[in-house]
Amino acid sequence: MTSTKAAPVVPTLDRPAEAAVLPRAGTVIRAFTATPAEHPVLTPATGLAAQHRVRADAHRVAGDPDADDHVVAAATRSVNAADVACAVLIDRIDVWAAKSLAECRAGVVHTESLGQLVNRLATMWMRCQVVDADDNSAGRRVAYHQLGELAAAFDDLIGDLVSERRRLPIYQTPTGPILVA
Repeated sequence: MTSTKAAPVVPTLDRPAEAAVLPRAGTVIRAFTATPAEHPVLTPATGLAAQHRVRADAHRVAGDPDADDHVVAAATRSVNAADVACAVLIDRIDVWAAKSLAECRAGVVHTESLGQLVNRLATMWMRCQVVDADDNSAGRRVAYHQLGELAAAFDDLIGDLVSERRRLPIYQTPTGPILVA
């Protein structure tokens, strides 16, 4: 798929080299199935994967035409709780990124925050897990292709952030529990 080495870090006065090691997509994806070393991106990534598993399981229950209304309601509440938990984890990544990555005015702004991108990787990874469980070979091929493309784009962004060709948005979209409907 992609290289799993961490991207090099360009230290600045505000950002020492050890503070802002940005993991590559392969490392983030591995964090979805294993507890990584304590890291401001990888630790929340593990939590995001767990929440997406809860969401997938709850969606299966809610989509069962034979499920009892009370069971469907409980599944819906599980999805809502997982959404709030994901928002908190996304914010945790974004707060770290805002503090740790030097702002480069010359760089072209990226449309999504780092937390949103890690969440999209977790979402696509979970989709791959679901199609694997369903033994859907056509769906599997598409899902893994999409995950591969997203991972490559993530790695490209990391390289561009390190070289300061791109920057993350200054004003992140707050997604914390107060702002989640």
